[in-house]
Amino acid sequence: MKKNFIKYMATLAFVPMLFSSCSDDFLNEIDPNHQTPVTFWTSEENVMKGLSAVYNPFRRMTSGYYGGLEGIMHLQMRGDDLYPTRGEEPYIWEYLSFVNTTNTKDLSWGNIYEGIQMANEFIYRAAEVDMDQTKREQMIGEAYFLRGFWYFRLRTDYRDAVIRTLPQDADPETHGLSSGEEVLEQAISDFKEAKQRLPKLRSSDENGRVTQGAAIAMLGKAYIWKGDFQSAKAEFESIMNGYGYDLTQKYEDNFRDDTEFNAESIWEINYDAKGNTGDSWGNGTSDDSFMGNNLAHYFGPSLNGDKIGGGWYKMQPSPYLIKEFISEPRPEGSDSKWDKRMYTTCFFKYSDFNDVKADEKFYGDKIEFDDMFKWTALPEGSGKYGIARGYAPAYPVIEGTKGRFLMKKFATWWCPTGCTMYYNDGARINNLRIMRFAEVLLLHAEACLETGDESGAMRDINRIRVRAGLPEKTLSGKDAIMAELQKQKLLEFAGENIRWDDMVRWYGKEPAQLKAIMHERKTDSERYELIYEKDADGKDVLVGYEATGEIYDTQGFDHFEAKFLYFPIPQAEVDANLNLEQKAEWR
Repeated sequence: MKKNFIKYMATLAFVPMLFSSCSDDFLNEIDPNHQTPVTFWTSEENVMKGLSAVYNPFRRMTSGYYGGLEGIMHLQMRGDDLYPTRGEEPYIWEYLSFVNTTNTKDLSWGNIYEGIQMANEFIYRAAEVDMDQTKREQMIGEAYFLRGFWYFRLRTDYRDAVIRTLPQDADPETHGLSSGEEVLEQAISDFKEAKQRLPKLRSSDENGRVTQGAAIAMLGKAYIWKGDFQSAKAEFESIMNGYGYDLTQKYEDNFRDDTEFNAESIWEINYDAKGNTGDSWGNGTSDDSFMGNNLAHYFGPSLNGDKIGGGWYKMQPSPYLIKEFISEPRPEGSDSKWDKRMYTTCFFKYSDFNDVKADEKFYGDKIEFDDMFKWTALPEGSGKYGIARGYAPAYPVIEGTKGRFLMKKFATWWCPTGCTMYYNDGARINNLRIMRFAEVLLLHAEACLETGDESGAMRDINRIRVRAGLPEKTLSGKDAIMAELQKQKLLEFAGENIRWDDMVRWYGKEPAQLKAIMHERKTDSERYELIYEKDADGKDVLVGYEATGEIYDTQGFDHFEAKFLYFPIPQAEVDANLNLEQKAEWR
């Protein structure tokens, strides 16, 4: 059911024309071969095309904001749930090791404001088009939602930002920096507008378009960031009853292409194998641009099977994540040793740890874990991501066996042709779920806890635990319940671009505390002594490696400062805007 809405993305060849300014000079003749805002915003069909352009920045996975190589999915590795490859992408590594400056390559600012400009243009122009009023109001609601999401991301990533609510030609003046509180209020205002306009339900041929439930969920999340827990609680409760959302029976159904738009999905980005499949990067805007998702390539392990393409494996499960997963075995008689979510989040060999669950093969039942780990992490394979660099994740020793784990959740482990993005449509059609009902439950639990409703918080947490195969808990006291909530959120959303934001929100008012916590949890790199010998040509060849037992914080949290809670405004933006000053801590 993807294609009916995705087909509108084919109009994107016209997008550059829609968002340029136009002159009111009557001497300017209209070129019938070149669309302008005056000639474009005239029909319901064109309004639909314009709306597809507002969605477009979310679709472009590589250069878009939810992208892989140059997007926020890499920058989430600041959190304690992921272990980034050390120094593998220099400019990304600057952000991950907290040595970035105001001149470090911008990874999101420009794309966010492109999205804001498109939403501003749509809200401003579509309101005047003669068309069905109900449809128009719903579509304007979508634009408000998407703009609200961009402002919310500006608040979480940059704190302070520039607020613009009109298109460039309607408001040509430059604007200065607004505070994080003002940016958040703009997001809240937009989500409220969206909530009033969006439909509660959509037909299957509109899957991928936002709904009232998405607006309410994001509004509640914005209230959490504001610290208005009573308002957040009320918003979440409005969609916990009467909207049909629920947890899926199987956790893995939130990450597969054959279980999209399920009961747990509140908002997901819709992808399909449409357009030029040779456009592997998927960052074009022509009418033949590829509409696929490249995340499997970035998360996916190296593979060396017959006709099975591997990924670049840039993101790995952190040792801290593994320690938290194994800290609570499931009850005697369960069908797996540990939390069910661990088997979707990570590749590992179950028999290494005497698990009752039988070992699996992956990628069409062809690839064994031992081979996949060798190809990905060891010098015997590519050697690119692990020990051959001299450091590797310091996974715990479990029942006498050294832990071996790889990231699985976004790696299309069911696809028989692997996880590569190159000419492999099967690995590029999986939707990315941005807001799940599970997050609503845990945010509601936090709002309950902050408003004195401990029993309500535990009900939400226990729903998450039971789905994971863990027994219900009875806890009392805010600190004990909050610790359990934080643990469940770590295990539920590992790698889903939530954890770092939560850590900033929970500990950002005391940066020294955050630094201490993260330095402890990310002292997680084991150093290896690499053994080289000369070959016949006199070149050094790696022939062995030995673990030294030395564990280091190689990510750089030992020199973390308060200013690294948020990104600086890109210096090029400051230089181009006479009314804009760099944030004080980054000057």
